[in-house]
Amino acid sequence: MIELIIVIVVIGILAVVMIPRIGSNRVYEAATQLASHIRYTQHLAMVDDKFESTDLNWSKKLWQIRFNNGSYSIVSDGAYAKNPMNRDNLDINISQDYGVTLTFSNCGDNVISFDHVGRPLIDDLSTAGSAYANLMTSDCLIKLSDDSEEAEITIMKESGYISLK
Repeated sequence: MIELIIVIVVIGILAVVMIPRIGSNRVYEAATQLASHIRYTQHLAMVDDKFESTDLNWSKKLWQIRFNNGSYSIVSDGAYAKNPMNRDNLDINISQDYGVTLTFSNCGDNVISFDHVGRPLIDDLSTAGSAYANLMTSDCLIKLSDDSEEAEITIMKESGYISLK
């Protein structure tokens, strides 16, 4: 009887240790995290409306996600967005954390901003004359890949809808 209990305990310990590793896909996990942070940027832009009719530079304060060599940060007017989980700055090195590479298509200079209704804008708005000259005109594709797997995030033009494949 005691042997049966010991076998059940050992199987239970092995199950707790091994089950989380089975079926793990680092590329998809990275894509899910990145898509979530893009949605979070869009949410911040819609909640924290930066439009002010007396300020000609209001568009330079929009929430944006900036990509740089496999890392990204969420900023507005020089201030970083806070991670809701631990209140640290949202400055993520996704290539280092997940071992993936990022490639962009139709995403401008790898800076994506959102206006007060969630529409995506591309390129750095700090040099733009009008924010709406930078409205996304074609779907932005962000591909994440490693040696064997790949995932793709699409940001739809006009609506800002974010999908993950």
